[in-house]
Amino acid sequence: MRVDLRHLLFRTSLIAIAFVTGAKAVAAQYPLVPSPVLDPGLLRGEVRLGGYVSIRETIRSDSSTFNVNQARITVTVAPADFATVKLQGNLAALGRSTGDTIPGFVVTDAYVQLAPPNERAIGGIRPTVILGQFKAPFSLEYLTGFSLLQTAGRSQVVEQLAVRRDVGVMAHFAFRNLATLAGTIVNGEGPNSLRNANGKQLAAGRLTVMPAPSLAIAGKWAGEGADHRWGYDVRWMMNGLVLEGERIERRAPISAGIAQRAAGRYLMASYRVGRHLQPVVKWEQMRDARTEAGVTSEARLTWTTYGLNVVSGAEAIRFQANWIVKRERPISSANELVGQLIVIF
Repeated sequence: MRVDLRHLLFRTSLIAIAFVTGAKAVAAQYPLVPSPVLDPGLLRGEVRLGGYVSIRETIRSDSSTFNVNQARITVTVAPADFATVKLQGNLAALGRSTGDTIPGFVVTDAYVQLAPPNERAIGGIRPTVILGQFKAPFSLEYLTGFSLLQTAGRSQVVEQLAVRRDVGVMAHFAFRNLATLAGTIVNGEGPNSLRNANGKQLAAGRLTVMPAPSLAIAGKWAGEGADHRWGYDVRWMMNGLVLEGERIERRAPISAGIAQRAAGRYLMASYRVGRHLQPVVKWEQMRDARTEAGVTSEARLTWTTYGLNVVSGAEAIRFQANWIVKRERPISSANELVGQLIVIF
């Protein structure tokens, strides 16, 4: 099937413009320093309900697919001035339906946050402890909420190498507006795991410094036994311009007799033109080498994403059109045209 870029953009832009003109004000700004830590002062003891819905169409050379790829519902409440609770679930169908049975609800976040009130920070340092299931403090792009991403999806290096959601405990320290330090101990089995199969726990840490109000630079490390991951990232935001990049490396025995040495990175730039338009470009590269019985096989990819975001004034609604050009070996996949509509409430 031939991809008709003009037809897709015209068809989906009409939907996006209709939403943009009627959007309600919702705080959805792109974060300089993303974190699972919540601000209890914004809740004032009330129960707050929120979330977002994401609808996507993906067109390749021989196929076209519509799907609801995300449908998140979030409940947050601060029962005390030192405690905050967050519960988030994904209602999107995550698997193939069988007859009338469709996979329904999956818990994404479920945690309790303990922290002194804002006015009681100790010597300018605000400590926070989180217990439950949350995003581990590692990757910049993964810590950034899906509904706020500048492109229709995360980079492959983040999808494949980053530490993601897990169950455990995290300590977070904010040093005024100069730096943050976060460390966590989790099971290492991923979200919604009822046990720790290998009996080892994964430790991860992330240090972010802000030398200027619009610039954040971070280094990170994670380890579980012989599995080690590390990297660095930067995000700069000023006057509608966003520049960021991230690198992650991993060395690990991924199964019996197979060792992995993988590394990847991405660079991204976007610019807000007026109130509603935001062109974006992202370049990403990844190498994955695996050695078994002295023989090493290697896979490489280089993807370039050219995109245009149409956003509401309060960023509550975003339509994203992405053209993804892929160069891969030894096995290549088709380029993609993605149209995605995200509505935040």
